[in-house]
Amino acid sequence: MGVIDEECRRFGRLLHYAGVLVTVVCLTAGYSLLHAPAVDAIAETSAQIDEVMQSVQNAPVIREQHRIVSAKLREVTTRIANVQRRVPQGADDGEFLKEVTQLAQNEKLAINDFHHEKPEAKNGYAEMQVSVQGTGSFRSICAFVDGLNKLARLSKIKELTLSAEDNVTEYPMTATLVIYFALTGDDAEPVQETRNG
Repeated sequence: MGVIDEECRRFGRLLHYAGVLVTVVCLTAGYSLLHAPAVDAIAETSAQIDEVMQSVQNAPVIREQHRIVSAKLREVTTRIANVQRRVPQGADDGEFLKEVTQLAQNEKLAINDFHHEKPEAKNGYAEMQVSVQGTGSFRSICAFVDGLNKLARLSKIKELTLSAEDNVTEYPMTATLVIYFALTGDDAEPVQETRNG
């Protein structure tokens, strides 16, 4: 048998140490690259499963909330569409005068004067003040005011003044109305004055 010298033994030990080192490095790399990501993926998948299970348990509540919110959205959308139908693109104060005059005639209110101010641009719409002076009984004035709210055109009464003397059946009335037009999604463009029609 051959004798193994000291240098061969040292070389053999170095090979063993190198083999152990390579084994440790391979095990560490395998753990870092395969096992740890798999554990993280399992934990993440577990969390997702828990979320899905919670969603399944909450599904009836979520459906009910969705139904309520959808109904509210339909209601708001309908209200917005109704307002938009009542607001024309142009001031069209002549058409408004026709409607107001017809309403006044129906309610037996005599209109003596009708004039408008300059249109004023606001954020998302434009408005114009219209002054109406007329004479009528208290009943006819009340019916006229009630009828203004029922007109197809969106308007509001900014100011209403009645004058009264003793033992009279006809009262002078002055009303300042505001009519709206030119709805936009953004700031309203400057509007141009329209002629009295």
